[in-house]
Amino acid sequence: MTDTPRSITVTGQGTAQAAPDHFNINIGIEASQPTVRAAYSTASEAVNAVTATLLANGVEQHSVSSTSLDVRVDTRWQDGTGTIVTGYTVSSTLTVPLDYGKDTEDVIAAVVDTGNNNVRLNGLSPVVTDPSAAQDAARTAAWSDALRAAELYARLAGRTLGELSGVVEVNAPQGGPRPMMARAALVADSAMAIAPGQSDVTIAVQATWLLN
Repeated sequence: MTDTPRSITVTGQGTAQAAPDHFNINIGIEASQPTVRAAYSTASEAVNAVTATLLANGVEQHSVSSTSLDVRVDTRWQDGTGTIVTGYTVSSTLTVPLDYGKDTEDVIAAVVDTGNNNVRLNGLSPVVTDPSAAQDAARTAAWSDALRAAELYARLAGRTLGELSGVVEVNAPQGGPRPMMARAALVADSAMAIAPGQSDVTIAVQATWLLN
């Protein structure tokens, strides 16, 4: 039987930063009424009003997308009867990309004001449209990390690294900022300006070397 070649396998991780070029806002619309038809009608009016406001503020129609539509039955407990239906809630979400700039805060304020109590801003997510440069920088850092660890282990074992036998890009450990979805930085001044901050792009690589 042929002996299995002695080898060493390590995982390296690298992180690079990229500046987001725009961000997505998630707008929630919710309406509660005694009937499904009435709830849907109220929600539709709010969606149409929000969309009209966005278009009036320079947002293009094709960039406004609906990402969900849900109908929930509202109930309560009544003694002697049990659970009874009290109404229906229709909810929808819109996702809209916006550029960083001085008019962005006005657009967001106008959207929230348009729908009154039926509209809320769920949050914003910075986006890096082309993360390839940051990904390549993270890959380079991950490779250096893996090579450094492999050379250290080989030296501790009294060996040297031989031929590279395999490289696999693996999922980076979770818990830190995720690629293209890092938290935005809010500048706390009178205008509540929205700053892009930096998004972390993390790559992990698993490499195997034969040992001499």
